[in-house]
Amino acid sequence: MNSLPESQKNEAKICINKILVPIDGSSNSMRAAKYAIEVAKLQNAQIICVYVIAQLPYDYVHEVPSISGPAVEQYFENMKEKSSAWFNTIIEMAEQADVHNIQTDIVVDVLSIADAILYYAKDKSIDLIVIGATGKNSIERFLLGSVANNVLKHAHCPVMVAR
Repeated sequence: MNSLPESQKNEAKICINKILVPIDGSSNSMRAAKYAIEVAKLQNAQIICVYVIAQLPYDYVHEVPSISGPAVEQYFENMKEKSSAWFNTIIEMAEQADVHNIQTDIVVDVLSIADAILYYAKDKSIDLIVIGATGKNSIERFLLGSVANNVLKHAHCPVMVAR
């Protein structure tokens, strides 16, 4: 029995049209994609997977001679190739679940991964962010843990954190 007046029933309805899933290839980010696929299926929502490639710090690039222009460019190309494989895996998972409205995007050369995700979510009018709690290795676990935390604290929309 629903005790809400008819006018409040309509206001209480939650519509999720766009779901943002930041991906880094970790098991937690792939698990986040699985959750996003399930929510998208229930809500008939679009999934937008994004991979953010952070800019290497200026001091680091100039203090380490082996990190020069060609090496940095190769790093970005390698990361784009890896993200393409991750995106393809997620698209296959979604298609198996009969979810077909998926978009992928790469954001390159940002200083803050969390800020890039937050800006992207606001700019694209995202209704829900589904993010992995931690990244792939010890450094990335620390970084993505702080990324997830910052996204959770500052997002304009609800955030689901997958473990």
